[in-house]
Parts: sequence; C-alpha cells; structure tokens
Amino acid sequence: MSNELTSSATHDLSVIAETTEGKVRGSAKDGCCIFKGIRYGETTAGGNRFLPTRPPQKWSGVRNALDWGPSAPQSPVPENTDPIYSWYSEIQTISEDCLFLNVFTPGVDDGKRPVMFWIHGGGWRSFSGTAPGFNGTNLARDQDVVVVTINHRLNAFGFLYLTDPDERFADAGNAGLLDIVSALKWVRDNAQTFGGDPNNITIFGQSGGASKVVALLAMPAASGLFHKAIIQSTAGGMTICDQEEAVRHSASLAKALGRAKLDGEELQKIPMETIIPAVKAAGGQFRSVIDGRNFTDQLYAPNAPTISSEVPLLIGCVNTETTYHLNMDPSNSSLNISDVRRRLARYLKVEAGQVDRIIEGYQSVFPSLKPIGILVAVTSDFQYRRNSLRIAELHAARKGAPVYFYNFCYEAPFGNGQLGTPHTGEVPFIFGTTTSASAMLGTSNDLGPMTKRMMACWASFARHGTPNNHTIPNWAPFEKALRKVMMLDVESRIAFDPGGTARQLLDELPYSGYQYSFAHFMRD
Repeated sequence: MSNELTSSATHDLSVIAETTEGKVRGSAKDGCCIFKGIRYGETTAGGNRFLPTRPPQKWSGVRNALDWGPSAPQSPVPENTDPIYSWYSEIQTISEDCLFLNVFTPGVDDGKRPVMFWIHGGGWRSFSGTAPGFNGTNLARDQDVVVVTINHRLNAFGFLYLTDPDERFADAGNAGLLDIVSALKWVRDNAQTFGGDPNNITIFGQSGGASKVVALLAMPAASGLFHKAIIQSTAGGMTICDQEEAVRHSASLAKALGRAKLDGEELQKIPMETIIPAVKAAGGQFRSVIDGRNFTDQLYAPNAPTISSEVPLLIGCVNTETTYHLNMDPSNSSLNISDVRRRLARYLKVEAGQVDRIIEGYQSVFPSLKPIGILVAVTSDFQYRRNSLRIAELHAARKGAPVYFYNFCYEAPFGNGQLGTPHTGEVPFIFGTTTSASAMLGTSNDLGPMTKRMMACWASFARHGTPNNHTIPNWAPFEKALRKVMMLDVESRIAFDPGGTARQLLDELPYSGYQYSFAHFMRD
C-alpha cells in the first residue's frame, strides 16, 4: 500500500494505491481521495459476452484512475439529459468493456472504515454508477466511510436466459449479478488498501439497484461478501424471473433479431450496435432468473432467504414515489377522477367496482387529495410500499437481525410542489449531491440540515447496524404488529403504519411485480 501524494497539473494532488492487480493513481482534493474507473473485470465483448465475469489481469507500473469507465450497453432515454432526472440518469459512452468501479475514501491508510457499496438504479436495463448524483466524495469525507460505486452488465447483455446446450452459457441469465459479486470480491480483497474494513461492507441501492440488493440477499454466491443491506424503493424486488417468463423474453429477442432461436456463440458475433435496438424492440424486463444454478427459488416469496437472516436491514420508500413517473407528462396534473378510475382499472387489472371501492377508501382517509393525488397514493402504495413492507416483515420474522423501516417525506419544491417526494428523491441527500439535483430540489435552506440527517442515518447503519444518531428521535426496529416507521423530514418522527388504513384496500390484490406496467397509469 502507498499513500504517496504528488502535485498534478490541475492543482489537485495525486495519490497512489496498490490493488491486488497493480498500482492505481487517483486524485486527492477537499479531504477525499477519488479513484475512478478501476477495472474489476475484463471486457465482456466478443467471446466473453454472456459468460461469467473474468477477473482482470495484473499490470505493471501505475495505471491512472482519473476518469470514469464506460457505461454498460443500453438504449438512450430522455432522462439521460433532462435536468430534473439527469443527476441520476446521466451515462458515459457505452461499451461492453464496462466492468469498472470507483472508490471514494478519506484516506489511503489503515482507517478500517465502513465500506458503502452502491448499486445504481434504472431497472435492470439502464443507467450507470457514474451519474453526478452518485459522486461519493461528500459522503465519504463527511461521514468517514469508504464509498464504492460500480457499473455492471444490464438488460439482455447481463440477464439473457439461454437454453443453449453449451455449458459456457449456463449463467447468462444472471451474468449481471455475477458482475456485482465479482465487484464485491474485489472490494473484499482491496478494502484495506483504501482505508476500509473488509469485514464491514454495506450494500445499498435504490429502485432497480434496490431490487438487485434483494436478489443478492438470496444469492449463495454473494453470501458473506457483505454484512448489512439497504433497500431503497424497490418495486418488483420480491421476485425474479421464473424460467417460463425468461424463455418468453428470450423468444422476443430472437424475433427482434430475425432468428428462430438464440445460439450463444452466434450471438457473440453480432455487433453490440445491432443487439441494443433489438433489445428495445423485444420489450419485456430482462432481469435475474431462477436458473437452477445461481437461484433455485424465489427471493422473498413466500419467505425471506435463510442465508441472509443475520444481515441487518434498512428498508423504505419515499412518500409519493410515482410523481417521478407522472411528471414526465405535464398533462397529468389536470386529470379528473374518471381518468384516474380508468387508469387504475387498467394498471391494477381489476374491475370497475373494485376500483371505485379503492378510490372511495383513499378519499375517505385523504379527503384533501385531488384526483392526481389519489392516483399517486394508490400507485405508490401498490408499486413500492406494499412490497417494501412485505420484505421487512419477512426479514424481521427470521429474528436473526434488526430491520429498520423509513418513509422519506421531504418535499421537493419543483413546480410549486407538484413532485411532492418523488422516486429517487432521497438519493442526493444521502450522497450530499443536492447541488447536482437542484433542478428537482431547488436551493432551500433545508437542504443542508436534511443532507446531514440522511448521511448520518445511512452511515450510522453502515458503521453499527443501526441508523440511530443524534439528528433523529430514537428509531426502534420494525415489527409486523406495530409497523414502526421513521418519517424522515425536516422534523423527523416515528409513526405507526402510516397510511395503513387506506393501503389495506389493496390487500386482496397480488403483490406488484414487473408484470404491472407503469405506462398503464402514466398515460392513456
């Protein structure tokens, strides 16, 4: 290990660390050492496409770790550049050579700090660990932790189930998760070099990243590689693809590529630029699959996985999740109750009479809500909160480790408050990147104290296995009977099953999953 500091042309300092593969040069500025684009796996192009992660080769000399690595192959979306979303959704140039990670640490020393390992969202198909909102500098420096962010294979490149008899492709349906496992192994082996504690690693992720955290909690290959987990706003996270669904997605891709079936070796020869639009045309959700190797059963259905019963869990949602999605169409602000009724029937897949009972029930509990508010409340509960509460209940029932549940309530001022507390809304407070998200969050004087509160809660959990700290009231573990929830806001408080009376109206419905399309409530 080296903590050599030298001057650079940009007036930052450069710092050198010795990894298991070779030395890397990062930058040091404002109390944080930053190493960008460290390779944790070889390219996944050509003959490595769809195969398990290949560890990087060792190198001599010093490699620069000063620039972000490429993002995984994906189709561009408007959120990549829209200021309201791009702090979360911005990507780099795409490449199949995308297995890179980034390390933010207060010091290349023997600090034995907690390691916080971030898994980005974007479903299982999009985005990157290098977005401006995921810059770990402030979190690492202010909370004395080591932050790691990663890129990994996405969509069909990472989660294409192949029934190919060639054994080399047996793990193709979970290749993206195996990338994450490889990155966790790299962190275990190199944490100490970067001032971290390899025996205190917390995985955390939001949205699709949260669903990947849920999958890792049930994945034998990941067992023992992390010690705590944080699940932020998972939607369909309780389940992964069964083989029947995965085969349908593969057949759709074959059709989009003009093939009768998919052959792994043939697919390796098709240019990335041809596969990407075919993946988009195929539709569906390419995601982790029960392949009989990496997974033999569902994740949290019907029970929590036993292999992670001793892992402390922090889990929760934001207050109005689906304003994030509905805001993409400005006309949604003027919906009437007939519009809401029609969209909910289509989205929830229920008859008109049941929709009416649900709407009337929510109106009785929340009489001040406008029609768009009713749509937001029902869809946020159905798509996010019910699943998160169910995971919390099942994990707590194992009685092996504490579970803490939160509801993030700070309202973004955008558009006179029409965003409320949108999906992703808590993320810039945790990373201390509210400036990069100012198009969504504004510049309120509350941002600073709220950032300190969220950083302290997440870092305390990573350090001790409890989010309790001096910025909040006492936060007791979650129990099914009481459903204690920390309402995280300018003035935080404990509540007991907030919104539960209305949410009970959804109890007759299945838990949400990827078979429920956001488009059905976002637009007509």
